[in-house]
Formats: sequence, structure tokens, C-alpha cells
Amino acid sequence: MQKNEKTRQRIGNDPFKRPARGALKARLLLCAAVLLACGSASAEVQRAEAQNRKTIAEERKIPARTAELAPLKRAAEDGDAASQVQYAKYLHQQFDDPIEGFRWMERAAAQNHPEGLYGLALYYTNGWSGLKSPGLAFKLMQSSAEKGYHWAELDLGLFYIKGTGTKKDLNKAAEWISKAAAAGLPVAQYEMGLLNLNGEGVKRDFLEALRWFDKAAQQNHPDAMFYIGAAMYEGSGTDKNPAQGWAMIQEALRLGSKVASDNSKNYPKPR
Repeated sequence: MQKNEKTRQRIGNDPFKRPARGALKARLLLCAAVLLACGSASAEVQRAEAQNRKTIAEERKIPARTAELAPLKRAAEDGDAASQVQYAKYLHQQFDDPIEGFRWMERAAAQNHPEGLYGLALYYTNGWSGLKSPGLAFKLMQSSAEKGYHWAELDLGLFYIKGTGTKKDLNKAAEWISKAAAAGLPVAQYEMGLLNLNGEGVKRDFLEALRWFDKAAQQNHPDAMFYIGAAMYEGSGTDKNPAQGWAMIQEALRLGSKVASDNSKNYPKPR
């Protein structure tokens, strides 16, 4: 199998799948977490917190988007960080309102909630609220990863691979991605397979790459399934079985593997 550098996952696969609507002007709530990440003075943080309390008081007068969301909105208004994260997701995904989602995610991040920090990092990475700041995204992602949030561990590693908000560092990338892979995230396991296949941040080791691809394939990761199928087809690092390998490549194609789509012509159906 050839060295592959074109199959990196997009950052932020997990909580948010809907893109923002064009270029939106953000109504910013400068929460304490963001100000502190930027190195702002405590007086500014206090002013932000006062504005936050005022805004929450005003928002209590606004009905929830649906009756079913009313309890979650009340919990978010009362300061529960987990509820603020979930409410932000609802606003962003189901109501196509990344601006309001951003504001609630800020509040969760201000309480150092791991998923809140991660979600806010995604906002600043992708510019969903109309603002894009790779440097701030990196700091927030790092804070979330250091708190043990596994999606942040994965994406922090990808930040180091791509040089998003920081210098490229393949050794640190492998260190963080390996944490998420050990926790069982199939995307991270696939990325560890690529790192070992390409010798990025770790010693190049084809058998170790297959081991990680196999773990991801067992969780139906399409691209990992292609690599395992190709190894079986060729007899590379495993027993040669073209029929079984071809069948796995076909399943990878069915599940939408771009790698399989680009390379399946090299693995015709065995006679």
C-alpha cells in the first residue's frame, strides 16, 4: 500500500454537522474563558461576567424554541454547563442558528466545561459564528484535551498535523491522537494507522498501522476497512485472501469510503 497523506479527517466531526449560513455577523458575548485565553485583564473579565448576567436575565423572558426544550433552556439559564452545551447544539443543528449556539457555548466554556471548551474551539476553527481565530481555537482545544475530552485529544493532534493555530509538530500530534485512539474513538484509531503507515511522529511500522486500522474497521470506519481489505487482497502483513479482501473493499465503498473510491480499480473482483 502507498503512503497516504490525503485522508485526514475534518476537524469537528462529532457534535456539529451543519455548516453556518454564509457570512454572519456575530453578536458576541465576551465570556471569561475567551478573555482569559486571550490574556485579558481581570477587570475585563468582570465586565464580561456582569454583561453575561444582564443578558441571561433578558433571555429568561424569551420563550424556548419549543415546549420540549423549555426545561433544557431553564437549566442552561441557571448556569448548568452541560445544559448550555446541549442547548447550543440544538440551536446550531436543529434551528440553524449558530450565532445563538455560539453564545451558549461560550457560557459553558467560561465554566471550563470540557465539551464547552471543545465546542467553542470548533466555532473559532470553522468560523460558524462569523468569527475565525485559529490561535484562540488552539488554546481552547488544548484546554479541553488537557481535561481528558477525547474528541479534543483527537482534534488537537490534527491541529498539530495541520499547523492550525500553532506550529506543526508530528510528535505531539501522535501523542495526543494516541490518547483518543486508546479511548476507543475509531477516527483516532484510523489516524494512528495513518501515522504509523507514513512514519509521522512515530516510527514507520506497517504491522502497527494494520493493528490500528483493524481496530477502527471493527467499528465500521470506512477508510480503515479499505486498508484492511487491501492488505487481505495483497497478503500484506496478513494471510492472503483476495475474495475476502475484495468483499471488505466493497463494504468500504458502500459505507462511503473516499479512499476506496479512489483506489478500488486496483483491486478487481477475483475470479
